[in-house]
Amino acid sequence: MSKQYFGVLAFLFLCSSVLAQENANNVYVNDNGDVFVKADAPIYFFISPENQPSQKVLIPSTDKAANPMYFDGDGKHYLVYESKGEKVRFLIWADGVGPKSSLRVEKGLLFNYNNRVYVEDRASYTPSAIDSKSGVKQSYIAVDNQPFVPFKENIDIERTGEYSIKIYSTDNVGNVGDTAVYKIVAAPDVTFKADNIYFETASARITGNSIDNLKEVLEILINYPELYVEIKAHADSRGSSEYNLELSQRRAQSVVNYLTSKGIEGYRLKAKGYGDTQPVNECVKGIKCPDSKLRENRRVEFRFYLPKK
Repeated sequence: MSKQYFGVLAFLFLCSSVLAQENANNVYVNDNGDVFVKADAPIYFFISPENQPSQKVLIPSTDKAANPMYFDGDGKHYLVYESKGEKVRFLIWADGVGPKSSLRVEKGLLFNYNNRVYVEDRASYTPSAIDSKSGVKQSYIAVDNQPFVPFKENIDIERTGEYSIKIYSTDNVGNVGDTAVYKIVAAPDVTFKADNIYFETASARITGNSIDNLKEVLEILINYPELYVEIKAHADSRGSSEYNLELSQRRAQSVVNYLTSKGIEGYRLKAKGYGDTQPVNECVKGIKCPDSKLRENRRVEFRFYLPKK
């Protein structure tokens, strides 16, 4: 590269309402002198002698009506300019992918699985983001349905129950990464419902499709050997309460039997049937409900907890 033309790094401009109006959000030069531009941004380039920055020449021509350049996708591109028989070659990185964001629990983590995070009732969070090209500029975070705010320091939350944390980040040329959404369950111990755990009618036999869904619980117990779990089985309001209590207990024990058959120690598991005593909707005895509503009450829940020392 000819040294006299190195001044081009100082003259990367973007097209906006005024020709050659600079927009630093879409052009970035890092400490190593690498040049990054937003992949889908219209770009004007200027070149000038290093010692005379005011004498800039528009590339590809001095025509004020010249169209801007566009890069045909994310990755490396080269700009070659010839002056007095000498070719000047510049590497330009077109950056078309935003940062990938994630959540890190600094304090209070019990365990996490598939963007579902279980914490103590006092927890501290910080976002983490990576970007393979121009680098992360700023991360933004929102709790529940609150507006996104720039992340500046750890987020400390003292509460129990469920809430969500959303995170996205921007890079140094203006790309916005996808929003990562985390469901937070905060309590000294935590309970979640496993979807689609079904049993044969009036039976404690687990259906074949439900075994696949139980693998999630199995993986948690394998990955977190310090955790204990209470399997809580519930029935809908049909039938006698005595029968429902007995049936739900047998169904909870069926889940325990499955987990122990896969190598989970029995002392970490507890089966508890609740019958029809804890409905999650209005379908109590005496109320006629469609099966879709009754099914909500025919559920299996898993209360994970750490044993008291």
